Amino acid sequence: MGVSGPTAVFFSSLTAIPVSYMLNKVSSMTDSRLILLCGVLVLIFVTLIPYLTVKYRPQKTDSFFYVLSIFTFSSVIDLVIALENDGIIADFMAFYLREGEPYLKTAYGTMISYWDGVAHYAMYLTILAAQSWGQSYREVGLYWAGSIGHSMFVFMPGILMGEHGIRWPCLLNLPYLIIPAIAAAKFLRGRPQEETTNRSDAPSIWRRPVDICLILYLAAASVLAIIRFIAATGGNVTIGKYYLEKFEPYMSDPSLYPKVQMIVYLYYFLPYYGASIYGLIYPGETWMSDWSLLHAGAAAQAQFSYIGASLHYRTPYIHRVPQNSSARLVFWFINLALFFVPQLLAYRCLSNKNFFKKQIKNKTSKTNKKKAT
Repeated sequence: MGVSGPTAVFFSSLTAIPVSYMLNKVSSMTDSRLILLCGVLVLIFVTLIPYLTVKYRPQKTDSFFYVLSIFTFSSVIDLVIALENDGIIADFMAFYLREGEPYLKTAYGTMISYWDGVAHYAMYLTILAAQSWGQSYREVGLYWAGSIGHSMFVFMPGILMGEHGIRWPCLLNLPYLIIPAIAAAKFLRGRPQEETTNRSDAPSIWRRPVDICLILYLAAASVLAIIRFIAATGGNVTIGKYYLEKFEPYMSDPSLYPKVQMIVYLYYFLPYYGASIYGLIYPGETWMSDWSLLHAGAAAQAQFSYIGASLHYRTPYIHRVPQNSSARLVFWFINLALFFVPQLLAYRCLSNKNFFKKQIKNKTSKTNKKKAT
C-alpha cells in the first residue's frame, strides 16, 4: 500500500527544515530576485509531491488538499523563522531575514510566525484528518480563514508603511492573501441547507443572561476599539493619550503593525460587533454562526500576536507593557477578554444553531385566535 495523500503532505512540509538550511548555505543568496525565484520553485516542488502521490488514485481529491501542501510547508518555515529570531536555532533562515523579508525580525513578525507555525499548522493537520476520514472541515476552515486573513490584513499594510519597503520576496505572500479569501467565500457559500424552526416561544433578551453578558462585552469592545484607534493614530483626545501612555504603549511602536491592528479593529471588528449585538437580540440571523467563527479566528490571531509583541524583547523597552502592577492588570484583563470572549461567542452560536435559524410563524396560534373572535 502506498503513502496516503495526507501523509505525503505532512512529510513534504517537514522538508522545509533541510531546504531552508541548504539555501542558507548558498552564498549567492544575496539577490532578492533570486530569493523570489527559489521560493516559487520550492513551492512548486512541495505541491508536486502530494500531487504525484494521489494522481493515479481512483478516488476524487479535494482541491483544498493541494492548498494544504503549500501552506503546511510555509508553516514549518515560519516556525523556523520564529525560533531563529529568538535565538533557539541558527543558520536556517538568516539569509531570508537579511535579504528577503527583514520585517519578519520584528517582535510582531516573530509572533505571527509562531502562530502560523503552531496554530495554523494544527488547523491544517485537522483538515487533513477530516479529509482522510471523509468528514466536513468547513467550520475549521472558516476559523482558519478568519485567522490567516486577519494576519495578512495587518501584515501586508505594515510592510507597505514600514521602513524596509517592498522587496521582491514580498510577492511570496500573495497566495496567502488571495487563497484564504477564495476559501472563505467557498466555505460561506457552502453553508448546508437548514430547515426553518418554530421559535414562537423564544425567550426575550432579558431572560437570556449569557446573551446579555455577550452584548455588554460587544458594546464595551466597540468603545474600546474607538479609544485604541485614537490612541494608536495619535489623536488629540485626552482619553486616547492617557490609554496609550498608561496601559498600551506598544501601539506607538515604530514597526507600525500595532497601528494597523487598531485600524482593522475599528473598520472591520467594530461593524461586526454592532451586527452581532443585533443578532443576539433578535433570533433568526443565520449568518451569525459562520461569521462568529471567522471573527473568533481573527481575534485569536490578533490578540496572540499583539500580546506577544507587547512583551517581546525585540520591542523597544519604552513600548512594552508598563511594569506598574495596576497597568499590567488592566492590560491583561482587556487583551485576554478580546482573545477569549470571541471564542465563547462562536461556541454560543454553534451550540444552539436553532436560535439562529429563520423563524416559522406559529400558524396554529393565529388560527385559534381567529376562531376565538
